[in-house]
Amino acid sequence: MSSIDLSTMSELTTRQAATLLNVSVRSVQLWVESGVLQAWKTAGGHRRISVGSIQQLLDEKHEKQTPIRRPSTKGTVTVLIVDDNKDTLLLYKMLINNWFPSLQVETAENGIDALVKIGEFKPTVLITDLQMPQLDGFAIIERLQNDPKYDHLTPIVVTSVDEAEVAASNLPHSVSVLRKPIPVEELKELVLQAVKN
Repeated sequence: MSSIDLSTMSELTTRQAATLLNVSVRSVQLWVESGVLQAWKTAGGHRRISVGSIQQLLDEKHEKQTPIRRPSTKGTVTVLIVDDNKDTLLLYKMLINNWFPSLQVETAENGIDALVKIGEFKPTVLITDLQMPQLDGFAIIERLQNDPKYDHLTPIVVTSVDEAEVAASNLPHSVSVLRKPIPVEELKELVLQAVKN
């Protein structure tokens, strides 16, 4: 447990926030950049995190003490997130849990694991990077589009691969492609549209 006493503080350093939330400093930086945590910079250029937003995150984490993997039940809508960066996966999971608490969120760190989980959880939404080891995002989507049993699945790509390479690939035009860093509002809207259909 952390020895930081939130009741006596109004702001925390990035490192203190990371210790308190039990995540990496990079995760805190990503959450700040995406608006999950409120922060500002001092005159000296040092980032400070709002204690209020940290406390809110801790409260939400406490309220959602559910098993990471729960069995899929009829009517459960699942979002599968695929990225080989653990900090990015954490950020996605935090964002989607905050936006849509009723959705089941699963993660995979590579394409092979993703295909296994697609078969297991039958997600409604797939959010994937393109550049990954073993089996990349292009290959995942290609396999899914050739199988009619995945017609219900909405793939969303979030990538730093340049536009020319994406355009030259076999990626279907129906797949939404977002550019990194994660465009939070666009992603939220795409997930909302996918789960409403």
